[in-house]
Amino acid sequence: MCNNNTWTITNTNHDADSLAQHNSVFTISNGYLGIKGDLQEDHADCRPVTLINGVYDEVDQFGTLRPSYQERRYLDPSEFDSAGRSPAVANLPNPLLVRVFVADCEISLSRGEISNFSQSLDLITGVYRYGYDYRDDGDRTTRVEMQRFASLRHAHRVFMRYTVTPIEHDAPIRILSGIDGDVHSSTTRERQISVCDARTDSHERCILHARTIVRKHDLYIGVHNKCLDASPASAPRGIVEHDAVYTSYEFNPTKGQSITIERGVVLTCSEDGRHGVAFDLEQELSTAVQQGFDAALDEQRSAWQKLWDRANVQIDGDEQAQLYLRFCIYHLLATAPRHTDRLSVPVKLLTGEYYQGNTFFDTDLYTVPFYTLTFPELARTCLHFRHKGLTCGRALARELGHKGVKFAWQAGPYGEECLGKWYRFVHTNIHINADVVYSLMQYYWATDDDVFLQDYGIDILVETARFYDSRATVDVDHDGLTLENVAGPDESHCDSVNNFYTNHLAIRNLRWAADSIESLQKRDAEAFERISKRLRLKPDEPERWRSTADELILLYDPQNKLYEQCEGFYQLPPIPDDLLKNRKDWFVTISPYQAMNQPDVVMALTMFRDDFDADVRRANWEFYKGKCMNFSSMSFAINAIAAADAGDLDEAYRNFIIAAGMDLDDQFTHRRDTHAGLHGTALGGAWQAAIFGFGGVSLSENGLRINPNLPPKWTGLRFNLVLHGEVINIRIDRREVVLTSEGKRGIELPIIVAGQEMQLRSGETIRANHVC
Repeated sequence: MCNNNTWTITNTNHDADSLAQHNSVFTISNGYLGIKGDLQEDHADCRPVTLINGVYDEVDQFGTLRPSYQERRYLDPSEFDSAGRSPAVANLPNPLLVRVFVADCEISLSRGEISNFSQSLDLITGVYRYGYDYRDDGDRTTRVEMQRFASLRHAHRVFMRYTVTPIEHDAPIRILSGIDGDVHSSTTRERQISVCDARTDSHERCILHARTIVRKHDLYIGVHNKCLDASPASAPRGIVEHDAVYTSYEFNPTKGQSITIERGVVLTCSEDGRHGVAFDLEQELSTAVQQGFDAALDEQRSAWQKLWDRANVQIDGDEQAQLYLRFCIYHLLATAPRHTDRLSVPVKLLTGEYYQGNTFFDTDLYTVPFYTLTFPELARTCLHFRHKGLTCGRALARELGHKGVKFAWQAGPYGEECLGKWYRFVHTNIHINADVVYSLMQYYWATDDDVFLQDYGIDILVETARFYDSRATVDVDHDGLTLENVAGPDESHCDSVNNFYTNHLAIRNLRWAADSIESLQKRDAEAFERISKRLRLKPDEPERWRSTADELILLYDPQNKLYEQCEGFYQLPPIPDDLLKNRKDWFVTISPYQAMNQPDVVMALTMFRDDFDADVRRANWEFYKGKCMNFSSMSFAINAIAAADAGDLDEAYRNFIIAAGMDLDDQFTHRRDTHAGLHGTALGGAWQAAIFGFGGVSLSENGLRINPNLPPKWTGLRFNLVLHGEVINIRIDRREVVLTSEGKRGIELPIIVAGQEMQLRSGETIRANHVC
């Protein structure tokens, strides 16, 4: 970890757009909480965002719909009049309140002259820093510096150090440091919390109690301020006014004399009991203060070192790709919920309130595979969250008139659906079930975790299979079964029939469920009886699932080796030449055309490479790649993997670098929406593009395959995978693949490397030649 150029994200622009973008980029989080990278002194455009994973209230999401003359087929106008409020993550009181006055002139980015500005995120430790020189209306220059981090070891703690230095003046300085409860939703501007109590137990300790307005979650936030370097001119004063509580310091510094306020911050909530991490706020705050910033930073450095030792991916020959990919990995690790097994990862991570802070299928397909192959215990947590969502899923399935489970399209902290019926996707995007199951099976193949499968996974398999079995209807024209009125990941053709992605994944879901039940019956009769009773399993169900899977229709033309995305897709008119040129936003409605927002067929073929011959995968990639508008952040990683598989490495690299860097460089996509939160799907997808695409890794029920496809500028790729409890180090260059098992568990892992069947045993190294 010696090359800082590939371990530090830096921004030196302080215009409003750049600051808004980097507020998301510089979010500090630890799985329990997330605090965006706002500057304390940005009062004009600042909208502080503080989130606790799973703490929700409600907003008027329906009210955010913009009137439009364009047809939006994903909306159902018949449900508009009954649309109500929607669950959404709550923006909580800001625990980072700091205001600085120089001779009663407040430091504010919107008023003074800024120079020597820099923000940075140290990926090695998770410490966010910023600093700048501020010249006020009295021609006084003051240096402002800040550093903060969210503790990985202690979920409730945040540490911050704030320094003010008069560069060429000795004017009096006043600093206010505390908690601000005057906050609102960044998406709808609604208040989601009310302040119940605010107090200062001592002049330097601030406590605020708030409660979410609808869900009645109690929030307790504490800040302990400690002055370093300089002595205040008078005793600090604790002040409560309106919805804020803070400590007021007054100083008479000399020129060049630094004033540093060290802040210990603790956030707790009433949901902590459900997650098994309940703490007494006062005691936790005292412990945090006793630990102190420097000791906490040492602990933080050690915690991140362990994560990077496992998860780091080293790219030789491409510093930009290296930095971008480490940025992706950093945020995936920082957001992982280590404190509970009842929550997952929101699609925007903990970096913003967009999409209401919900968990999508993106988490199952783009984020969980990263955890599965690096820290499988984190994947297990995300899957356990899905198991907890079965209760809500059963209710959703019954409401739709079907059996089994329909997982929420946008899931809240209990697995509840957070969008109203006015959004068609809540009932048409049924592929969510199989997406969850795909994630489950990847985890099982990587871990052989029979305990989890029997205790939790089998319930997911059975209930999702029941849903597809009951949802399938007879298709007389094709002499089979179909799933009608569905939307694949494409989402533009949102009421399609015989959608290839949905049908293929449903087929695999049905067969996996049947195979798992029958395998369990043969291996462990006692466990089978217990599970059959728990799930009220009927003897004929597995065979019925197989029959349904066999009859579901996949529209395939053996002449051109193409799968039709959905019935009637070929009959749609081609994309108009001026479609993108004349759009009024970064996206445009494309449902009338032979086009898609994001790849459907290519995505399914990429996920199930072992199911399709290479020439079939290549034919579909060539046919569909020009029809994808890439309006979704999920597109680029899939395109990268598919292009690498087809041998088009330049196109693969172009898509990879967009996926990895879209939040760092708005020019990649021109979406300019990073201010609303990072694209978590792209972050996980970038890791997959590197490992599954260029590394050529593929994991299925057939085992592990590695068939590298390094892009031209890469001279090497090194990474770790965790399989069956052992860390496997993989080194790839242009001539050789080297695998080393670091464990002592006595495993014997069959692997196909560059077409060569091999066995990797614990503590051994194997090598295979390849041409790349």
